[in-house]
Amino acid sequence: MAAQGVGTQAKNTRNKSSQHFDDKVGSDWMKELMESLGEAAGTTGSQSDVYTVLRELIAKVENLEKAERPKVAFSASLFPSSQHRGPFNIDTTLIFTNVITNIGQAYNSGTGVFAAPVRGVYYFTFTCNSGTTGKVNAALLKNGQNMAAVIEKGNVDSMGSNSVILQLNEGDHVNIILWSDNSIYDNGYRSTFTGVLLFPM
Repeated sequence: MAAQGVGTQAKNTRNKSSQHFDDKVGSDWMKELMESLGEAAGTTGSQSDVYTVLRELIAKVENLEKAERPKVAFSASLFPSSQHRGPFNIDTTLIFTNVITNIGQAYNSGTGVFAAPVRGVYYFTFTCNSGTTGKVNAALLKNGQNMAAVIEKGNVDSMGSNSVILQLNEGDHVNIILWSDNSIYDNGYRSTFTGVLLFPM
């Protein structure tokens, strides 16, 4: 009966850990749990020893739950008030100067570049409002390579948006460029650049 009770507690603890940790952490934790239980039971056969091991492992789980994971999220608009930019005769990096959120300080409002602080999977989205030309062609670049684009041609105030999920290494750069012969407009919320870390790797 005591062995059945210990098995039930181990199962409950396993279920709890799987809810809070990724597969690698959960797998390592379960391996340690089973080895520790087997060692305690095999060495002494004492139920109190098994409970001691369980208490220690539960405390370790609680400490892992409290551990800080990287938090990275930013959102910025092009300008804080009504302004046009462009057209230019060359492709031009857009500097989204009006920072709304910058958790982790990975977005640089002086250069318009986001630099990944940790290796992981990130989600990015950007919106563009056409300026005086009535067309806005822009692209999101990862280390200079085109990952997503907005191509919007119409009347003044035409809008377009795009989103992409990218796997980035630490130090990888993401930014938005305005292609040549295009313009963009913002009044604080029409043209925006947003990114967030979904999970580290």
